[in-house]
Amino acid sequence: MSFGKWSETRTVNGDVPMLCSWMRNISEGKSQKTFQEFNPVEYRSQVVAGINYLVRVQVGENDYIHLQIFQSPLLGNTITTTFEGVEGDHKREDPLEPFKPFA
Repeated sequence: MSFGKWSETRTVNGDVPMLCSWMRNISEGKSQKTFQEFNPVEYRSQVVAGINYLVRVQVGENDYIHLQIFQSPLLGNTITTTFEGVEGDHKREDPLEPFKPFA
């Protein structure tokens, strides 16, 4: 992956499910909804001074949200993970495209 360029859409793996689970309560608060399920299914990433993640999360039978997360590089003994936004009312076939603040 090139520095600064968004990856292709990939099936969720590695740390992405854990990062999303940390962001569930924030996502529900920001969207003012309680999700019956919260299953990350696909994601894109962008290497910057850390990593930006854009994740498609299934929250209902055919209901999805797009979640943006930033993870800092290791500084000392600390990695910071930051909620950057949630966009609701998506379907599985919707393109997984960055939105503000990543757009």
